[in-house]
Amino acid sequence: MITKSLITAAAILTVTPTLAWAADVLEGATVVESATFTGESDHTVSGKVEIVKKGKVYYLVLGEDFSFDGAPDPRLGFSSQDSYVETSTFSGLNLDSGKQIYRLPATLDISNFDEVTIWCEKFGVPLAEAKF
Repeated sequence: MITKSLITAAAILTVTPTLAWAADVLEGATVVESATFTGESDHTVSGKVEIVKKGKVYYLVLGEDFSFDGAPDPRLGFSSQDSYVETSTFSGLNLDSGKQIYRLPATLDISNFDEVTIWCEKFGVPLAEAKF
């Protein structure tokens, strides 16, 4: 079971015209992984996702082209070999479209995973996957 404290531990930055300063967080960061979302479970999801590293901190970045058709209780986490790893859930999805930056918990070892997953907590199904 995922605890509320784990989900709220991720820092979420949404980049909008009035919060353009949030993109400065990534200045000088290195892209570690890059992929494109595909929808799952009859959902339409598209757009680029990157994992970037700045110093010792990792971030998950949804691209400006990110688009999600919506579902109840979408969560962000990771999968390994097409199996969602529930303990990897680090945040709820902040917005259904546009650029978003999520700071990954220091305790999350991304080398254990091969895809980013948008997961529907309510129905226990994948909504989108992005394989590295």
